[in-house]
Amino acid sequence: MLKIWGPRALVALAVTGAAVALLPPSPAFAAKNYGCFTVTTPTLNIRNRPYGDATVIGTASAGEILEKRKLFCTPRGYWCAVRKGNLEGYADKNFLGKIKCP
Repeated sequence: MLKIWGPRALVALAVTGAAVALLPPSPAFAAKNYGCFTVTTPTLNIRNRPYGDATVIGTASAGEILEKRKLFCTPRGYWCAVRKGNLEGYADKNFLGKIKCP
């Protein structure tokens, strides 16, 4: 069995002759949560990169809870990596309030 480690999951490939089987990721390697934010503005853009002119890939509404994906926000502290369901991107820190995760 050949094991390949990734940043979020362990993917094990069982190689038998010419066949390769992909096994599901181990639950022990689920995405890490560094805390949560609540949205403090009526509508918040979630962008694909931590820049004001980056492509908007989704939105969040006031009161919605976003997971923090990285321990620290960008070096200057303006953008935070967030997750909303399966959507992962960056949001302006000025419109986020730190909260305890539910």
